[in-house]
Amino acid sequence: MEWWTSFKIIWAAIALITLGGTAVLIWRVRGVLTWKRSLHAELNALRETAAYASPPQKAGICLIEASCREVLNTLSPEISELRDIPDLVRSLAACYHPDTDRPELQIAIGPFLRGLEKSLHQLDRTLHRPGFKKLRNMSIRNIRDSRAWYLRVSASPAYGWYFRNKKKIQGFSLLRLLVLPDPFSWLAYLSHHLTVMMLTKYLMTDIYLFFGKLTLEAFDAESIPFCEENEASLEETLEELESETDANDIPADPRIREIRNRLAGVSAVMASNPTFGDWKDAVCEAASIIAKKHFPESEYPLEEAALGPLLESTRSWADTLGKGEGVPVLHRFYRMRVGTLYRAKNLSESFLPKPLRKFILNVGKTYGWAKWPLKVYRMARKTSPWQIALELGWMASKKAFLAHVCGKSFDRACKELEEVYRRSGEIRKWRSK
Repeated sequence: MEWWTSFKIIWAAIALITLGGTAVLIWRVRGVLTWKRSLHAELNALRETAAYASPPQKAGICLIEASCREVLNTLSPEISELRDIPDLVRSLAACYHPDTDRPELQIAIGPFLRGLEKSLHQLDRTLHRPGFKKLRNMSIRNIRDSRAWYLRVSASPAYGWYFRNKKKIQGFSLLRLLVLPDPFSWLAYLSHHLTVMMLTKYLMTDIYLFFGKLTLEAFDAESIPFCEENEASLEETLEELESETDANDIPADPRIREIRNRLAGVSAVMASNPTFGDWKDAVCEAASIIAKKHFPESEYPLEEAALGPLLESTRSWADTLGKGEGVPVLHRFYRMRVGTLYRAKNLSESFLPKPLRKFILNVGKTYGWAKWPLKVYRMARKTSPWQIALELGWMASKKAFLAHVCGKSFDRACKELEEVYRRSGEIRKWRSK
């Protein structure tokens, strides 16, 4: 009977190893599974709201759910796919304004800021996800490395055989009454790289949810175009603009200041209107300078940003923007559509007397952003008919407001980026010890 005793001992050892491995497995993936269940519950709840939503909102909810589930079903998520978010926002805006070329510009400033403030709870929820703790100190470069590792593994013959016979393997496990994952599932949960891949997928889904809900919240609110373009309102608006002064937090780096001037300088705004694409390009260019300063030895310094500081600074920046902090005379433009600002004409293209055109071209060299609109209006009132002066005054005020918003948001973004890469450098030093 010694063989029977030996068999029981071996079987008991296998059972203990299996139980121990299962315990380790559950411990490692508890945050992953919790995050996954939470996202599916949120998407299911979002789908339920479509039953009693308006037709545009219902179409938008379907778009958000489809986009999020597409990310969840991705085997190897690429974090750069977040660049598709503007396309999602544009598609959601088209549900409310299908007959316009730029539906995303039909949102009024007030509803957008209110929607941003209401949607911040989604970012807060992401920051407090149990699984996010594993990503907090990881950089974008680390995530790219994990994805590259996964692509190498998935290209191996063993993985190809497993993928072709996955259903048979899982069925065999069930027939044996083993409540255990198959070998590659074990690898997926126990591997650091694949855990990172799954967490990245859930993080991207959360980000899509944030922007989707923000867009729906903003467009669901009633947005009435600003229409008080009369002389009394114009005088008050221009006086408030003139009373404001440039902020003291303008970046000290001359290279970044030069980027800011190209984006929101008086001369630049007088000739054209900065778009979101211009703002994004300016921020990316400034981010490259800031990242290179903190990671001079890195081949790709932008990818050294750690996800924790990056998401926390994004939340801080969005909170500041949502509350309108540092944005003057906001209440006067609160009901104006974003498209109204972008449609402000080029001042040099307006039908103006030659002396006034010359004055406008030179005024930026003398006055700051806050003073030139009132100077232009007063000059126009002296040398032009009242209607031309009024139109020019409103045009100048809209351009000044747009320049100020772009400049302020750019300054704050640079400040947050400086903090992100500073903290990312500290995290890298801590992890290398």
